[in-house]
Amino acid sequence: MATVAETLLALNEILQDYDTEVKSAGSRVTTLHVRTKERSEAREEIKAAFAKKGIEVEQAKVPGSTFEGLKVSESSSTYLNIVFKPKAGGGSGAGAAVTKMAESAQAVYAAVAFGLGRKITHSDITPDNVNANKDKFDIDENIEKILNELPDDWIESSVLGANELWEKFKGIKNGIVFHRGSKTVDHIENQFKRIKKIEGIRIDINKWSPADIYVTTPKYDPDCLENEKSIKGLNQCMNERINPSDPKMFGVSLKKMSRTSNLKVLNYDKKDSLEKEFTNFTMNYDSIDTYLNFKDGTKIQFRSFGGANALTGWQGEVKGQKANQGKISLGPVNLLLKMHGVPQIDTTYAKKIKSDPAGIIKYVTDGLDKYSTGYTVEKFAKLQLDKTKKNHFDSWLYSKVHCIAIIDAINGIKNSEKQKQVCEDFYLYANSRSSLSAPYWKLE
Repeated sequence: MATVAETLLALNEILQDYDTEVKSAGSRVTTLHVRTKERSEAREEIKAAFAKKGIEVEQAKVPGSTFEGLKVSESSSTYLNIVFKPKAGGGSGAGAAVTKMAESAQAVYAAVAFGLGRKITHSDITPDNVNANKDKFDIDENIEKILNELPDDWIESSVLGANELWEKFKGIKNGIVFHRGSKTVDHIENQFKRIKKIEGIRIDINKWSPADIYVTTPKYDPDCLENEKSIKGLNQCMNERINPSDPKMFGVSLKKMSRTSNLKVLNYDKKDSLEKEFTNFTMNYDSIDTYLNFKDGTKIQFRSFGGANALTGWQGEVKGQKANQGKISLGPVNLLLKMHGVPQIDTTYAKKIKSDPAGIIKYVTDGLDKYSTGYTVEKFAKLQLDKTKKNHFDSWLYSKVHCIAIIDAINGIKNSEKQKQVCEDFYLYANSRSSLSAPYWKLE
C-alpha cells in the first residue's frame, strides 16, 4: 500500500485539473465532490491515473450519490470517497434534473419566438406553438415536463432569454435550430475531446466552452471542426462560426434572469480581449493565501481549499466587486505558464513537506521576508508553534509554499507586457475566457 504522503501527492496531481470541493473531512473518511459534465469519462480517467501510480482505488457506491464513485485508500484505516456530481448549469446551482429542464426550455422558448417572428410572453408557450416549431429545437428533455413542470422563476428567465436571442439574431430568417443534448452538441463536444487527447491537455470541457445550448443555422458546416488537430485551430474554427456579423453556429451560456436580460459575446477576437491589467501581489505573513491584484480592483485569491489538515486543493478564485467568480487550479496555472515559456510551479510540494520539511520552511520564510506584510522571525516561530499544536501547520505550509511559488514565477517574468498577459490569462481561464477557451455568447 502507498504511504499517506504518496497518496496525498497523487491526489494533488490527479485532481488538480477538476472542479473539486471537500464536503467533509473526518478522522477516517474524507468526502470530495468532483463536478463535471462528463462523469463517466472523468471517473475512468481518475481511476486509471490512480492505478498507474499504484494507489489502491475501488469503484463503488458512495454516500451522497446513486452514481458510483471511487473509494481511495489513504492508509490502512483512512480513505477518501470521491463523489461525481453533474456540473450545475444555468447559473442556478440547481440539481441536474432542473438544469436539464431549464436549458431545454430555453431552446424551446427561443424556437417559439423565432417561429412567431416576434418577442413572446408565457402565454405563447402552448402545445400548438411548440409543436408547430419543433423543427427549430433539438433537445433531450420531455416536452410535457417543460410545459407543465418548469418552475416559475425559470419560466420568467426563459421568456427573457428567448426575447433577447430574438432581438439579437432575428436576421436569421430560416433554418435556425436551438440544441440541448442533441447529436449536434455531442459532435461539437466530441471534437474538443478528440483534440484534447491529441494534445494531451487536461482541461474540463466547461473551461473550453461553458455553453449550455448551441445554435445552428443552414450555413453551419462541421467539416472545419472535424479537420482540426489543435485547440488553437479548433477555437479559430469556432471563432469563424460565431462571427456576430455572419453567425453560422455558436454556443450560449445561460444564467437565470429576472426582470432584465443581457447578451454579450465573450472570447471572440482575442486580439481585443485585454480587460485586466496586473498590478502586484499582496500577502500577509500569517494568512494561508496571497492575492494577485488587477488595476480595476479585481483580485485572484490563491490558497488551498482542501481543509485544515489536507495537502491538496490549492487554486485561485476570482474575487469580483459583487461576488466570487471562476476558479483556476494548479494544473491550468502550470499549463498557462508553460504556454508562455515561464518555469512552472513544483507539483511535488506535498511530498517534500514530508520528506524535506526544513527545505520547504526555508523557502517559505525567504519568500515571506521578500513578499509579505508583517513578517518577523519571531512571529513566524510563534505561528509555527500554534499551528503545529492544532495539527494545521503542514496544510498551512502547503498552501503558502504554492503562493510564494506563483509570486516567484510571475515576478521572474522580466517583460512587463508578457507578465500582464500571463496574469490576464489566469483571470480569463478562471472565467472560461482564456486562450484555451472557445468563443461563446453569455445570456444573463
